[in-house]
Amino acid sequence: MVQTGEVSQSLYRIWSVGLRVIRQTKRDRRTIVALIINPIILMLLIGYAFSGTFTGINLGIVELYSGPVQESVVNHLQASDTFSITYLASESEARKLISEGRIDGAVVLGNNAISLILDGTSPQVAGTITTVVQTGLQAAAAQILGSLPIRSGLPAVNTYYVYGYDLEVKDSVGPALLAVTIFFFTSLNTTIGFLRERLQGTLEKVLVSPLDRIELVSGYILAYMVLSTAQSAITFVILVVGFKVPIGGSLLAVLIIVLLLSAGSLSFGAFLSNFVTTEFQVMQLNPVVTFPQTILSGAWVPIQSIPGWLRPLSYIFPLTYACDALKLTLLKGASLADILYPDVTALVIFFLVTFFMATFMIKKEIA
Repeated sequence: MVQTGEVSQSLYRIWSVGLRVIRQTKRDRRTIVALIINPIILMLLIGYAFSGTFTGINLGIVELYSGPVQESVVNHLQASDTFSITYLASESEARKLISEGRIDGAVVLGNNAISLILDGTSPQVAGTITTVVQTGLQAAAAQILGSLPIRSGLPAVNTYYVYGYDLEVKDSVGPALLAVTIFFFTSLNTTIGFLRERLQGTLEKVLVSPLDRIELVSGYILAYMVLSTAQSAITFVILVVGFKVPIGGSLLAVLIIVLLLSAGSLSFGAFLSNFVTTEFQVMQLNPVVTFPQTILSGAWVPIQSIPGWLRPLSYIFPLTYACDALKLTLLKGASLADILYPDVTALVIFFLVTFFMATFMIKKEIA
């Protein structure tokens, strides 16, 4: 059996390593500033990008015919703050201005058809124009149908939201952004930290002491966990206070998700440090590791929109489960019991696997 004294000594050595790393980081003021400023800048840029609405879309209108349907479409376009409207004389003029980049699209109001001439290089702008035109058509159709004698027999369309009836894009993206920020900065900082220790010869010196490899990795995880928690707290405050992302569930569940993702990212960064020899190589390797997860984890686009042959990769990445758990907790009010499987379970497995790999690789290199 393991003696209580041995456990106490091991915990003390882990604490000593963590304390040394924290003190070393405190002396590097540029690192401290970067740890604080980087997530703030990232959150503000992405948060405001997703919280904005389309404005200033230059739209041309060609009125070849005027009727109730056409008037309804024009009224909806004029009532929207999204468009800056220019009235044109012909469809050919509209096509010419679009090709020259002077307008973003045009609506041609004919007798038997309403034509949309769009710039396909900007699907978001084209989709916005299409949506408003369709809204005008639906309003005209409702008005016409409402004037018919059989209107009492027409079914009404009622829409109900189980969750998030008033959520905006920034709200749905916010939880995923928190997970991405934690994973990106935490793994990056740890990879660079372990690389510096190796280049300075600290690992070799430490490993000839009573400190073993598990205690070494644990000490680093403990130290960087403090830094990662501080970054996560800053990110979370910006989300909740700055962008009004709702908190529907338990803060304890959010904390557990953040700590598990941070711990896994830390041990993953320690593992990656074995494959680089310079900080420049770290900056090259980190996007290769981070970007596929960001794209395929459901952070920005639903997993259902990912091609079927590529989708299985999504369920390998820890960010997939972290994003899902944070969305369920913050937006749907899920409890810790609701996310234990598969999300929390997957994050625990990610931490254990990467911790073993990081410890094994250090042993393999030094031996």
